[in-house]
Amino acid sequence: MDKKIKYGKKDLLGSDIFNPKTAKERITIWLDEEVLDILRDRAKEEGTKYQTLINQVLRQSAFKPSLVERIEQLEKKVGSGNQ
Repeated sequence: MDKKIKYGKKDLLGSDIFNPKTAKERITIWLDEEVLDILRDRAKEEGTKYQTLINQVLRQSAFKPSLVERIEQLEKKVGSGNQ
């Protein structure tokens, strides 16, 4: 079952501006108060919104190779050096 995504008033944007691949989805999430305070402070220092910063942090984490993948890469490098 495909999820129906609501894009808001996309008809107000030109077709060259609206890209559903970069559309955001509103969610509700519970974060530790300490983590949120740190990200809010960092966002303020960087002159950005804390929601944008949270998205950047999550994006970096999501696309970072897993620990298993990094260990496998290291083993290949070390293994290839011993031959």
